[in-house]
Amino acid sequence: MAAFQIFRRRPLVWLMLHTLLLFIGSAMMLVPLIGPLVFALLTPVFMAGLMLGCRSVEDGGRVELAHLFQGFRHNATQLVTVGGVYLAGQVVVAGLMLYLGGGGMRRITSGVMQDGADIPAVSTSTDRLSFALLIGAALFTPLAMAVWFAPPLVALDGVPAFAAMRLSIRACLGNLLPMLVYAGGLTGLLMIDLLAVRLILSVLPAGIGFLRGFAAVAGFMLWVTLTVLSVYTSYRDLFTPVAQRESSAEE
Repeated sequence: MAAFQIFRRRPLVWLMLHTLLLFIGSAMMLVPLIGPLVFALLTPVFMAGLMLGCRSVEDGGRVELAHLFQGFRHNATQLVTVGGVYLAGQVVVAGLMLYLGGGGMRRITSGVMQDGADIPAVSTSTDRLSFALLIGAALFTPLAMAVWFAPPLVALDGVPAFAAMRLSIRACLGNLLPMLVYAGGLTGLLMIDLLAVRLILSVLPAGIGFLRGFAAVAGFMLWVTLTVLSVYTSYRDLFTPVAQRESSAEE
């Protein structure tokens, strides 16, 4: 509800901000090898800009498209450090999953890249694949916890990168049940969003491809926007007093 209150003040600008971020990410993904790596490093910087926009709205100001790039002016080095840790963690987890999953996991990844996997071959190594996926999920969860609230902590409170990630993990674990409810709420919101989009598509003529595509993208971007704004409202409720003490201790 708090995230929606922020969103409704300038809904079109918020949607444009997240659409612009999606466009930037898609463009960088087209650059072989280096593009995805750079975007992974800069994602916390862009997230910080969105958090700064949320703070501006709550302080009575306005959110603008320029907020997307404000993270480059607020502890950018620390934010890139958060992105680097997350990227390195993903590489380690993915490598371990490939190792544990054996040939079956490698066939799946290569099959995805080639728009098709050797299903009979994969089915013969189900146990190894299941074990690899479970280990991957177990390792990825604390990694996600470490970076979930790190961008606002770094950008808004000046907390150093590693201290921010430590705070994020601590708060996620200390509020595990609310976080599970929060994740379930986001999933439910996504399901409602998808159903609404499907309903809209069902009443639009099949020949109007542009409008059907626009409706699908707009519905997804609405969910993404509310999810990002909910990160800020959760940070505000959970971390602000703690972040101020941690930042003072680091100094």
